[in-house]
Amino acid sequence: MDRNYRNQIKILIISCITLVFAALVIAPDTWCLDLSRKKKSAQRKLYIPVTKKDRCAVCGMFVHPYQKWITQVQFKDGSHYSFDGMKCMCRFVINPEKYEAGKNKQDIKLILVRDYYKLKFIKHDTAFYVVGSDVIGPMGHELIPFDSEKKAAVFMTDHNGLKILQFKHVNPELLDKLDNAKKTLYLE
Repeated sequence: MDRNYRNQIKILIISCITLVFAALVIAPDTWCLDLSRKKKSAQRKLYIPVTKKDRCAVCGMFVHPYQKWITQVQFKDGSHYSFDGMKCMCRFVINPEKYEAGKNKQDIKLILVRDYYKLKFIKHDTAFYVVGSDVIGPMGHELIPFDSEKKAAVFMTDHNGLKILQFKHVNPELLDKLDNAKKTLYLE
């Protein structure tokens, strides 16, 4: 009886192990926890990824190598342009017809800029821009975007910025000053 009892225990143990193994192989989702992190999809929905072939519509530079400087203009028809920096994007937004026949300001659906510290895309009209800092972009002096005025003020202090602006204050004269500045920018 003792031997028979041991055989029954062995069969029971082997059956349990087989059942657990089969359950793990056949239905892993029911037994395993999903520990993967889900990224917030709001930013992904806004931003259209840049390919290595994308070029700035204003200056012609490849955009992909300058990830932290990328800005983007999206149109109602689903098309978009990515830019290697704020100055190029601003020039395009101010006069899209100059750079792409058939495009105009009314066709623009969304304009995205990249927060300098977080590297997350934010809407251009909610951002604050530091002008005249010692941080140089791919095309020289740039407008540096931030998602809050407080962060822009800290950056301005840390990097010798001259002014904090909102997008509505950007004009071709300011862009020309940024382009023509050598080492130091003078706004007056």
